Amino acid sequence: MMSPSVPTPVLSVQNLGFSYPGRTVFGGWSHDFSAGLTWIRGHNGCGKSTLLRLFCGALTPSTGDLRIDRTDARTEPLAYRRSVYWSAPDGVAFDHLTPREYFGFIAGLYASFDIAAVGPCVNALGLHPFLDQRISQLSTGTQKKIGLIAALAAGTPVVLLDEPLAALDQAAVAVVRDRLATAAVQRDRVWILTSHEPLGERAEASCRVLDLPAQH
Repeated sequence: MMSPSVPTPVLSVQNLGFSYPGRTVFGGWSHDFSAGLTWIRGHNGCGKSTLLRLFCGALTPSTGDLRIDRTDARTEPLAYRRSVYWSAPDGVAFDHLTPREYFGFIAGLYASFDIAAVGPCVNALGLHPFLDQRISQLSTGTQKKIGLIAALAAGTPVVLLDEPLAALDQAAVAVVRDRLATAAVQRDRVWILTSHEPLGERAEASCRVLDLPAQH
């Protein structure tokens, strides 16, 4: 009997090392992330958000290699960063723009961005009344929706979501959980998230779980 085929890793992390002053967070950490949804879990301070920042290039590792398919973060940094989209937990950059301007701006940065996917997400998350207001004038939850819409439409091989359900109303939580359930069964893209909130029954049934050990 033939053994089942193993999905080709989309994001490969080898020998990752990173420290803050006085504290080592990762030392020689390795993992391959395949297509679909991976939920990174762990106690506060274990390095979940730090890991996503390392994956997207917002932080630089002291050791190790990061690759998306054949694109190496060290030798091809620009191509690597265009292959990963990071939705941060703490607001949206360029908040002097309106949401409509912001989506156009992101579309110019990422060739894979699916501008046609923005409209349905805007409608589903009730963002339409705010499209022409400055992002800086909008509530935290509304700003969070803007960042999530950009992530859902990014089309990059790797999408990183840091606490995507935080600060959302219940209707928006239901919409995002539905999108996560779809992401969990995708075979052409890797989704990695952190969340203190449940992902919903459908997403949790299909996602992979990666538990990080507590930091000492």
